[in-house]
Amino acid sequence: MTAGTVTGEKSKVFVCTHAAGAAPSFTGKTHSLWGMGDFSLTMNRGIVEQDLIGTAGNYKDQGSLSVDGSLTISKLDTQGNAEFLNNVLDGTGTNKYFAVSANIGGAEGADATSYIRAYLVSCQVTGWDTSVGDADTITEASIDFVEINPQSVRYKAGLISDGVV
Repeated sequence: MTAGTVTGEKSKVFVCTHAAGAAPSFTGKTHSLWGMGDFSLTMNRGIVEQDLIGTAGNYKDQGSLSVDGSLTISKLDTQGNAEFLNNVLDGTGTNKYFAVSANIGGAEGADATSYIRAYLVSCQVTGWDTSVGDADTITEASIDFVEINPQSVRYKAGLISDGVV
């Protein structure tokens, strides 16, 4: 396995909220619609360890998986921002889940080898922070989220197209 850098030059990021049991609809909800200036996704695998008697070293195995991320948007007047806020504030509302479909970096077509791809359907927005701008700065919101069911995260090769993995 080789290490490398993946840039967001040819990225596609789709986000939306949806009701429990309903498939997310990413139609028209792209990074350009929201004015997305930043998107990050962090995956972390814990390690469990048990002391052993009579052997050299301890027993180690995979621990829990966590997936969390953040995005920054600057088009706060865009229809649908209430979806994000309701996802944070209204636990009894219809749109309880936040979904992300993203293809970050890499080229499309023949040279589609350097990319990171994510399709997270059961996310919850955990934070919303707005910085209010003035005539020389842009008002933007930073939105943090976490995948509720990280055990369902899987790897799959290929690129996304229009929010469909």
